[in-house]
Amino acid sequence: MQEADSRIGQLCSCGHAARRVRCQQCLQQAPLCHSCWLGAHKHQPLHWAEAWDETKGYFVRHDISMLMPESLGIPLGHDGNQCPYATTPLLMTLVDVGGVHATRVTFCGCPDHLSKWHQLFHAGLLPATVKDPQSAFTLNLLRQWDLFNLQSKITAYQFMLSLRRLTDNVFTGNVPDLYKQFLFVTRIWPWIQMEKRFGGLYGDGMTECFPHRPKDNVMNFCPVCPDADVNMEDGWECAPSHLCHIHSSRITIDGNMKTGNYAKKNDPNDVSLFDGHAYMANSKRYEHYLKTVPQLQNEKVTCNHLNVANSASRSKFKNLRVIGTVNVHCDHYMVGSSVDIIGAERFATVDFALELFHEARPFKGKQPDKLISYDYACGLTPNISDRFHQYHPTQAPIIDNARWIIPSCHVRNHIEGCDYLYSYLYKSSTGHFYGESAEAPWDIFNQLGSSVMQMSAGHRIDTLINHYNDWNWRKTVGIVRQVLKDLDYAKVQYVQKRDHFLGLCLMFEDKVCEWTQLDRSPIIDPHNKKRVLSVYSHGDNKAPSLKSLVDKLMSSEETVPMSFGKVKLAGVAAWLHEGLLISRDQCVSRVCRIGQRTDGATKGLQKQRRSLENRISKWRKKQRQYMDMVTAYLLDQPDCEPEQMKLLLPSDFSALERKALCLAPLAGKQVQLLESALGDVINSLQTVVKTLTAACERKVKEDRGQKAHIRSHSQIRTIQTKRDELILDYSTYRRTLCTLEALDELRWPELTVRDTFRKATERRRTPGDSRILEGNLWNMTTAGHSAAAAQVASGAIFGSTLAIQDIDEEQDPTEVGVKADGWIWTAGRLENMSPKEIEEWEETENRVQWFRAEADFERWQEQIEIKHAEFQRVIASFTYYRDAWMRLSSQYSLTPGHRAYAREHSDMFESLRMDAQAKYDQCCIDILKKVHPGHTLADRILLWRAGEEKMFSFDR
Repeated sequence: MQEADSRIGQLCSCGHAARRVRCQQCLQQAPLCHSCWLGAHKHQPLHWAEAWDETKGYFVRHDISMLMPESLGIPLGHDGNQCPYATTPLLMTLVDVGGVHATRVTFCGCPDHLSKWHQLFHAGLLPATVKDPQSAFTLNLLRQWDLFNLQSKITAYQFMLSLRRLTDNVFTGNVPDLYKQFLFVTRIWPWIQMEKRFGGLYGDGMTECFPHRPKDNVMNFCPVCPDADVNMEDGWECAPSHLCHIHSSRITIDGNMKTGNYAKKNDPNDVSLFDGHAYMANSKRYEHYLKTVPQLQNEKVTCNHLNVANSASRSKFKNLRVIGTVNVHCDHYMVGSSVDIIGAERFATVDFALELFHEARPFKGKQPDKLISYDYACGLTPNISDRFHQYHPTQAPIIDNARWIIPSCHVRNHIEGCDYLYSYLYKSSTGHFYGESAEAPWDIFNQLGSSVMQMSAGHRIDTLINHYNDWNWRKTVGIVRQVLKDLDYAKVQYVQKRDHFLGLCLMFEDKVCEWTQLDRSPIIDPHNKKRVLSVYSHGDNKAPSLKSLVDKLMSSEETVPMSFGKVKLAGVAAWLHEGLLISRDQCVSRVCRIGQRTDGATKGLQKQRRSLENRISKWRKKQRQYMDMVTAYLLDQPDCEPEQMKLLLPSDFSALERKALCLAPLAGKQVQLLESALGDVINSLQTVVKTLTAACERKVKEDRGQKAHIRSHSQIRTIQTKRDELILDYSTYRRTLCTLEALDELRWPELTVRDTFRKATERRRTPGDSRILEGNLWNMTTAGHSAAAAQVASGAIFGSTLAIQDIDEEQDPTEVGVKADGWIWTAGRLENMSPKEIEEWEETENRVQWFRAEADFERWQEQIEIKHAEFQRVIASFTYYRDAWMRLSSQYSLTPGHRAYAREHSDMFESLRMDAQAKYDQCCIDILKKVHPGHTLADRILLWRAGEEKMFSFDR
C-alpha cells in the first residue's frame, strides 16, 4: 500500500525540517521537506505535490504553487530560477499529461525580456491565445494527444475529460474545462508540425530540392510510385511499350460515405489552415468548380451496376452538407487526393479528384503509363475524355492515354462483359493489380466519422489531412517490407503458373500455334451490346446437359483404360496387355471385397470373381508358352482366391531373378506397355475431370428441387467413381514400374484427388482465382509430366526452394472454390448435344483453359518485374530525400537547431535506404539486378524473358 509512508516526520536530508511532501510521479524519490521538494522540482513544476495532513491522516494533493509563498509562482525566463525583475504572479491554467493545474506563474521582467507567449513557448508550453494568455498546454501533452488521436481516434472532448478526471475523479466539475481552448491549440499544433516536417522552416530550400512539386505542399508522397526527378532511372522513357508496366502509376478511386459533415451555421472565416496545399483543394476553388461543372451526367452505358446505389434512400444523408469523400489512392494504399461529395458521387467529383492527384505529381515530357481502377469504370470512361478536355484541359492528355480496370471484387457485380473489358486478369502490362487498395484505409478513416460529422468545415478538412499524412507516413516506413513480401509471393506464384502453363502447352501442342495467333483483345458483339467476345470466354450459349455428358462418358469402353491405336502389338504384347488388365481387375476386386458390408460376397461379386478366375486360367496357357522357365514357380503357387493370385509377370520378380530367368526382354516390353498405359490413364482422367467440373456447374445452374438434386448427385458420384478408378489404375501401373526399377519420378509423379483439381472455365473468374493453382494433373501429358516444368519446379531459377500451396487432400476438388452465380444469371441453354457438338464444346473448354492459364502466367511475370522496379524506385526515393535534407542542413539552416533537425532527417532516410537495399539484395533475381550503369531495367527484363521463353517449344 502506498497510501502512507513510514518516513513521514523523519528529518529531511537537508537537516533543517521534517519530511512532509512526496511525489508519486518521480521514481524512487523519498519524501522531502517543503523547501527540498521545491528545489527538486524546479524543472518539473507540473508534478503533483502530495503533502501529509496530520489532522486528516492522509496525503492531500496540491499544485506546486500551494507550497510557495503567495508572492512567488512558477518562474519563467531564467531556466527555472526566479527573475530579479519578475512580474506579479499570474494565476494560469496549465494542462499536462498528469492533469489540469490551476497554478501561479511569474514572467521575466528583464529589460530585454520576451513576450509572455514566447516565454511560455520556450518553457515548453503552447498558449491558447497570443495576447494575454491565461491557459497553456505542454508540448509533451500535445505530442501524446497527436499520437493518441492518430492511432486510436480518440476525440478532443474525451481526451480533455480524461485529464479532468485524472485531476479529480470525484468533483470533476470543479476542474477547469479547457475543451474549447484545446480545440484551438490542436488545430494549430498539427499545422506547425507539418511545416516543420516538410521543410517549411527552410525558406525556399524544399522548393529548390523538389522543383517539380507544388510549392509549399505538405503531403507525404509515395516513395514507390513514379516521381519525376526523384526515383525514375535514366532512360526510362525508352522502355518498349509492352514493358510499360515497370514504370506505371497504378491508382484506385473510391468513395466513402462515413466521413461526411452536417449542414450547420459555421463561422465563414473558419477555413482550412492548409489552404489547398495537401490532398484537398482550396474551398473557394472547389466551390467555383461545383458552380461551373454540371454534376449530373446522363451517361448511356450497358452495365447497370449503380442502379441500386442511385435508387437507394437518401434519408441517411438528410441535413448533411457533405455526404462523404472520393479519394484517389496509389497501389500502395497511400492517399493521393481527396474531394468532398456534395449530393451524390458524381462523375464530376471523380474527375476533380483525378485532377488534384495529377497536379501534385507533374511530369514534363513523356508521361509514365497510367492504370486507373474505379468500381464504375464502365460508366465513367465513355465520355471522360470530352469532360477533361472541357473542364480539366491541362490533365486531358494523361486521361486520354490512361487504361482503366474495375476492381476484382466489384467486377463480380457487373455484367459478364465487364470481366473481359475491365478485369486486370485479361489486360496485358497490368501485373497483379487487383484495384481494391482504396478500400483498405476506410476502416481507419471511418473511425473519424462521429467526430468530423460535427466539426466546422475547416476543422474537418484539417483533421482529415492530418490523418491522411499520418497514414501515408506509416505506409512509407513499412513500404519496403510490403514490397519484399509481394515480390517473394510473386516469385512463388510465377513458378506455379509457369509450370502449369508449360504443361498445358505440351498437352495441347497441336492447337497451341493456332491459338497463339488469336487476338486477346475483347470485342463488343455488334449484334448484342451487352455481350463481349473474348478468347477468355466460351462465347457459345450452348452447353451440354448433365445427362448427355454422362451418357457420352459411360457409352465408351472406359473400363479398359488403355488404347493402343498407335502401338503395334504382337502376340507377346497382347499377352502382356491382358496380364496388365487382369492385374488391374484383381486390384478392383480386392477393393470391392473390402467395401462389402455383409459377411458373404454378393452375387455380382461372385460372378466377377468367376470371370476373373477363367481369364487367369486362359492367360496361364500363354504364360507357359512365353515363360517356360517359370513353370516351377507356377507349380509352387498355393491355391488361393483369384484376386490374391500372383500372375508372375516380369514385375513380380526381383532384378536378379529376372536376369536368371531370362526375363529381361519381357520386362522391357512390360515397361513400354506400362508407360503407354499411364499416358492413356492421364488422357482419360483429364477428360473425366473436365466432365466432372462441367457436370457440377450444370447441377448448380439446372437443378431445382430435391428430386433433381438427388438424381444429379447420383450421376456426379458415378463420374467421381470413374475418376477414382482411373487414379487407382495410375497408382497400380506406377507401382509396377517402380518394381521393374524403371520409374521416372519426375515424369510420373504420385497422383491424388487433389492433383485433379481444375478451375471451371464456364464460370466467371472470381477474386483470388489467379492465386489458386490447378492440380498437378494439368502439368502432365500422355508422355508424362512436363519435362520443362520438372526442370524448374524446385525454383532454382530464383536461388531458393519455393513452397507450393495445395488444396486439402481430404477435400473433393469439385467442392473447392468460390460459390457460383445463381442460375438466373446464366444466359446459356442446356442441350442434349451430339457427340460432335460435345467434342467442339470440349475443344472450347481446352482453349479457354489455355488462354486463362497464359493470362495468369503473364500477370505474375509482370508482377515480378513491377516489384523489382518498385524496389529500385523506393531506394532511389530514400536516397534523394537523404541528399535533400543534407542540402538543407548545409545551405538553408539559420540556426544550429535547423542544422541538427535536417541532419537527423537525412540520417533517418539513409537508414531507410540501407534497409531497402539490404532487402532488395536478399530477394532480387540476379539478372534483374542493376550491374552496368548503362543498362536500364527494361534491358535486363528483356534478357530475363529471353531465357524464360526458351522453355517453350513454340514462338510466343
